[in-house]
Amino acid sequence: MKKFLKNALLIMMLLFVMVACADKKEENTKETTAKKDELVLGLGSEPEQGWDPIHGSGHYGTAIFQSALFKRDIDLNIVPDLAKEYKLSEDKKVYEITLRDDVKWSDGEVFTADDVVFTYNLAKEEKTPGVNLSRLLEARKSDEYKVEIELNQPDISFMSSMCSLSIVPKHAYNQEYGKNPIGTGPFKLLEWKEGQQLIVEPNEYYYGDKVPFKKLTFLFFKDDDSVLATAKSGDCDMIKIPYTAKDINVEGFHVESIKSIDNRGISMPVVKNEGKVTNDDTMSPGSPIGNDVTSDLEIRKALNIAMDRQEIIDNVLNGEGTKANSVADEMPWYNEQTNDLFDGDIEGAKKILEDAGWKMGADGVREKNGLKAKFDLLYSYKERENIALYFAERAKEIGIDVNLVYGDWDFVTPRMYSSAVLFGWGGYDPLEMYYNYSSKFKGFEYYNANQYANEKVDEYFEKALSSDNVDALYENFKLAQWDGETGLSWKGDCPWIWLVNENHLYLVRDELEIGRQKIQPHGGGWPMIDTISNWKWK
Repeated sequence: MKKFLKNALLIMMLLFVMVACADKKEENTKETTAKKDELVLGLGSEPEQGWDPIHGSGHYGTAIFQSALFKRDIDLNIVPDLAKEYKLSEDKKVYEITLRDDVKWSDGEVFTADDVVFTYNLAKEEKTPGVNLSRLLEARKSDEYKVEIELNQPDISFMSSMCSLSIVPKHAYNQEYGKNPIGTGPFKLLEWKEGQQLIVEPNEYYYGDKVPFKKLTFLFFKDDDSVLATAKSGDCDMIKIPYTAKDINVEGFHVESIKSIDNRGISMPVVKNEGKVTNDDTMSPGSPIGNDVTSDLEIRKALNIAMDRQEIIDNVLNGEGTKANSVADEMPWYNEQTNDLFDGDIEGAKKILEDAGWKMGADGVREKNGLKAKFDLLYSYKERENIALYFAERAKEIGIDVNLVYGDWDFVTPRMYSSAVLFGWGGYDPLEMYYNYSSKFKGFEYYNANQYANEKVDEYFEKALSSDNVDALYENFKLAQWDGETGLSWKGDCPWIWLVNENHLYLVRDELEIGRQKIQPHGGGWPMIDTISNWKWK
């Protein structure tokens, strides 16, 4: 009897263990399934005015809730998105666009030409930031799925604007739209806790490639310390980290380095200080214009070749960057004839200055006609401080005294017309080059603060915008950089000293495959999800 009870007890214990193991296995299976279906990402900041394209959301990278008439593919070619095809009128002022007829908004309503007309005319009225609508006369409906977008003069670059401006729904747009966006893009909103997280799910009505995950949670961080703490915790499947954390070691994760055009360059005022001030159309009316030192071409050219860009990449960026020659390195409109910059040439820089009459003083600072080779360099982000320090130290080697001044943009803005400023640029739109170098945009927002003007460069720009096709636009932009005699690049007027393009680093879970990525624009982060349809778990 005792033996029987003992055996029965053993059998019961064995059954209990088997049931517990089965429950645990089922629990693990559920956890694994959930893991495969969901992602937690830390890619960037949230837009200040919500997820509203009319107020700038998505124009510099990716709109996750909306889509545009056109988009750039992984090779940055412009391809149709909500548009099906287009024709340009004989006078090159009217884009006749045929729309897809199989699109619904994320609330199930049908997308039509009315939404496009509403968006473009509203964006013009509201002066949507980051999208060039200065030549837009009006958008009008010609059929349920056809629109005409009329310009006041030819502008082939408007194709880029049609990539940047995402469409909003006429039936659901209001003042609260940015907090509760309805879109035709790949995702729809589940929850947004400002400053904390954004939770989205796939838009079941999306017409493009399907997203292979059921839910995505995007986390937001107040500073790099918060980013690194979360990265080390392993809570994010992917998180953007600063280049200073390149060697971070988190079990089960690896670092992905993505090439970018997120450049760092120094705007050098090219006109002398003649007592002029900015007008009322600028961000800071009444601010002084010009600098007697930086307006000297030889000063700018000497500084440009004195900088050892590879040294900046190796010693400041922890190896994570590429040399910058322009605001648009490797873009289709970049002039490769400017690639042959021989930099890091201290002796060559000294010779340029000596030949130009800048003589070394007893204090180690050069002087010309009683003017000391001395100017301020302003910067507004602490993470750019080491680049600024390198620039100043390198300038000192050739006898130029650069005084570094840190301040927020409220401090920098009124001084950027008369002092050198360390900026960051780098987007997919060729108009970024146009804005920074065209004389028409002197002092416009943060563009062309250094007051650059060259009639030949302006001529190439205008010819580019009036071209019949995008290829001709690109060719004229290249000529604006350097035509063999003059140009906006370092070979010509050298109004900017471009230094480096910073790679973007992401800590990625080992089991997550993200595939090939686009070269990333300024800021990075959100453009990662452009390829999310190709992501998968190993």
